Amino acid sequence: MSIDEFEAQVMSALLAGDDPLLETLRRQYAVATVRGREMTATGFVTRFEVPADAPPIERKLLHLDDLQVELAGAATPADTSLHVHNGRLRSLECFVYDGAFPEAPAIQAAWYYGTARFPGITPELLAERDVEELLEADDE
Repeated sequence: MSIDEFEAQVMSALLAGDDPLLETLRRQYAVATVRGREMTATGFVTRFEVPADAPPIERKLLHLDDLQVELAGAATPADTSLHVHNGRLRSLECFVYDGAFPEAPAIQAAWYYGTARFPGITPELLAERDVEELLEADDE
């Protein structure tokens, strides 16, 4: 799978949930463009450009970082973190703690903190996300 395909799957999981805040972020992602992507040995950071006419969320800062994925050939699971700044999607960071991030990442398993592992980013995984707990934790 390409980095673009991997990123789209990860974003679908990070933006999953019934909260109106997440719906607004999904709308931003649908119209966002990739401003740049920095690849490192252990992962990547993608920076987004959201059009000015896309409504922002009310929160100025938000980090969605409850998703981990196991990648074929990676020594450790990959952490994922979506950053929102001034109410708009800003960047997605994905990285492994040890070893190299695969050039063509293939997801073997995925989970949110506190859930079971699923064989990828599946509807069953998305249904397990505890959005309320996630958003409350980010308020602290």
